[in-house]
Amino acid sequence: MRSTSHLVRRRRMTGLAFFSPWLVGFLLLTLFPLVYSLVISFSEVRIKVSGTELSFVGLSHYRYALLQDASFPTKLMESIFLIATGLPIVLVFSLIISLLLNQEFPGRSFYRLVFFLPVIIMSGPVLTQLVNETDAMKLRLDSGILSQYLRMISPGRGQGRLFSLFMDNLVRTLWFSGIQILVFLAVLQKIDRSMYEAAAIDGATGWEMFWRITLPYLRSTIVINAIYTIVEMGAVSSDPTNVKIMSHLLEVNRPFSYSAAMSWIYALAQLLLMGLATLLLFKREGRRAQ
Repeated sequence: MRSTSHLVRRRRMTGLAFFSPWLVGFLLLTLFPLVYSLVISFSEVRIKVSGTELSFVGLSHYRYALLQDASFPTKLMESIFLIATGLPIVLVFSLIISLLLNQEFPGRSFYRLVFFLPVIIMSGPVLTQLVNETDAMKLRLDSGILSQYLRMISPGRGQGRLFSLFMDNLVRTLWFSGIQILVFLAVLQKIDRSMYEAAAIDGATGWEMFWRITLPYLRSTIVINAIYTIVEMGAVSSDPTNVKIMSHLLEVNRPFSYSAAMSWIYALAQLLLMGLATLLLFKREGRRAQ
């Protein structure tokens, strides 16, 4: 009993040791800007020679962003749509690739490096350059059978435009799968192989073992990857809402404050999306367990 408690304490200390660099960085580098951005979102900022002056204006910037700004609600909905549609693609794609990379085959380490390579080179400027200056990140639907089919089923600007927006960002969506593949792969390697051997002896197929053993074991990992994907996709500089926020950052009449308000609205929208994804994933898993 004493050895068990010692082992639990040791694991907690190990986890805290791995977590402490992020915690120290957050307290020293992120906490103050985070709180200050919230303060200025409720204030009117005046930059003078003597320094920066803040005067409290309440929710005026938030009301203007949601009720008077003609473009911000549209940009916000586009960003949420891209994240919501890209999330299941990233999760399914990364899960499939991790299952394949978990198998024994020649050159497995090389292929793991290939799928992780976009994470290494995906800095903000690099991704922005790829999206804005080249067609490598987009699938064009201006011509072809698929374009004719979309015009036939959706002659207006509604569903067809949303689907085109999704397809234009499909490659960029798949670009965000590197970390998720590694996380899935790390968890898959921890599954006891004896469970698969016992299931195979009982006559279970590979499909049945996936649904009964692999997927329940990955439940928490799927939720973690979903949250990470939402944060990662929402932080891209070429995101429509982020572009809108940056365009008002140095606005003469309201420097920083209006952009801060839009940033917090976008952050709250992402938090709601995270909560919805978590509820859906856990609810679905709970129903399957019953």
